[in-house]
Amino acid sequence: MTSPISEEFLAMLEDPSTEDIVLSPSGVSVFRDNRWQGPFSLPESEKANLYCLAQHIAEEAHIQLGLTQPTADSFLSLRPDLKFRAHVAMPPLLERGPEITLRRLPNLESYSLSHFAITDEETEKLVAAVNNKKSILVSGSTGAGKTSFLTALMRHIPTQERCLILEDSPELPIPNSLSSKLLCRQDRFGHRQGAHWSLQDLVFESLRMRPDRLIVGECRSIEAKALAEALLTGHRAVWATLHGGSCEEALKRFSELSSKTKEESQQLWDLQIQLGRNSKGKRCILEMRSLESLSEQL
Repeated sequence: MTSPISEEFLAMLEDPSTEDIVLSPSGVSVFRDNRWQGPFSLPESEKANLYCLAQHIAEEAHIQLGLTQPTADSFLSLRPDLKFRAHVAMPPLLERGPEITLRRLPNLESYSLSHFAITDEETEKLVAAVNNKKSILVSGSTGAGKTSFLTALMRHIPTQERCLILEDSPELPIPNSLSSKLLCRQDRFGHRQGAHWSLQDLVFESLRMRPDRLIVGECRSIEAKALAEALLTGHRAVWATLHGGSCEEALKRFSELSSKTKEESQQLWDLQIQLGRNSKGKRCILEMRSLESLSEQL
């Protein structure tokens, strides 16, 4: 940031229980302990400071905010140990003024499968799925831990396997020196200079790059069709995350996005994982089911 920040706001950022922060003209709100708190009246919520911070975040993403480009996705890094994913929305998209949403990036190095698996049997099943190159669909709501879970799963990828990671925001780590990451470049408003390529484009490109494994950070649109085609043509070890309230809902959503029937989608994936929070607020596996056994019954 280009200007000093208040002690109160810095304390919010440094608090390990803080998951999300929203800055708007009405104040600063923080999501922690499974609930929203605020809004609090802080200097950072004053319009002049909001505009300044929004421009700083946009510059990090090489975006010029304005009438034709009212949003930006980037990162806010105050220290190496204090980094947040940042989303900016500006007028005329918003009525009352700029709004900045910050999401804490998890310390991915600290997560293992034991953080999510309830039993040793679940952990063993997940490790076996990696070793046997099973295709896995991971679902959950926002903040369920999908990125952290994929990272824990990736630790079990053999070092001599080439993994291609496809994302719209660089969050997943590259597991080994043979692997690579491809990032899409969105142009939702049609005014950004340079080329545009989507996750669907990246799926097609990656299949020409000899991957042993293919990981899609978040499947939310037409890239599901490209993934389905890759699976139908024999590609194994495809992993993807998807927003959904249950395994059943996620499979239905993938079917809709990929223009496949539910039965067809069921035969594409080997294993499905639903993540969420338990009664104590801990992120964990809520549901795990083998779609291989279900497909055999069709």
